[in-house]
Amino acid sequence: MSIPAHDRGPIARAMTHARTWGHHARGKRSIPARGHGDSNAMDDEDYTSDENRTPFYTQSERKFLDLITIQALKNVLHYLQESNGEMHMFLHDYIHQNPFNLSESASMDDWLVGLAAQPLRRVKDPRRSSVPGHAAEEAALRKGREVSPRDVVERIIQARTHVADELVGVRDQLNVKNSAIFTRALKTSVKLSDDDV
Repeated sequence: MSIPAHDRGPIARAMTHARTWGHHARGKRSIPARGHGDSNAMDDEDYTSDENRTPFYTQSERKFLDLITIQALKNVLHYLQESNGEMHMFLHDYIHQNPFNLSESASMDDWLVGLAAQPLRRVKDPRRSSVPGHAAEEAALRKGREVSPRDVVERIIQARTHVADELVGVRDQLNVKNSAIFTRALKTSVKLSDDDV
């Protein structure tokens, strides 16, 4: 059963936003909520017009997008290790040379923009070039393969959407996880009391 928009929590709304990224450019402009620590502060009228948003909504949304992007990046590296050695080497080296520097003025989207803007690179994977094969294929492997940073970013973006889809069910699990916190706390309290006896 679908959850009405007004009943969704900030996590669910952020994940919905991740799947519909870019659609706000058409029609009515989307206005982020103003909150402490939010860089995009709007006036009081705009903020109070959406009573469902928490004070830190904009900051939470940004941190959530940064988090799922990093997780998507890890997944892409894992898959590329088996499927595309040259692209894996390129991405691994790029991360090493351009570490994440997240701040109020720099997000993972900015990092992806920098990656996508890189020129084509020819990368040679020594592990694959040493594998015997057909003459033409082996020659291509020895010379290296061209890697498109834009293609790498497209893979990461697709993986980010998949990570967001996987996390849609987290909200439904919160009641169980919340109850488990107090259950564990009660057991810890009882154990501490027994130790004092």
